[in-house]
Amino acid sequence: MKIKEVMEIINKPNGFMVSFEWIEGSILRSDHFPEKHTGEQLIATEEEAWELARKFAGKTKGHTANIYVIDSNFGPVFGYSAKTIKNK
Repeated sequence: MKIKEVMEIINKPNGFMVSFEWIEGSILRSDHFPEKHTGEQLIATEEEAWELARKFAGKTKGHTANIYVIDSNFGPVFGYSAKTIKNK
């Protein structure tokens, strides 16, 4: 294994993001924050991510739906389905 590959594994971003859908008429458009691919720092803990998700839901009610927390690989966290905020 090359050192470059090892460093990529070691430096792989860890953390969490909030996934949601914008309501655009009868269409839902997926989005998330923070934006990992532009270098934004991910949310440190799952608890912080859920707290941001709740605050975001409160400020965007009727404009967003299906808000939940995802990991750094864009997979939903364990138990997300019971915690998902519908927000419609």
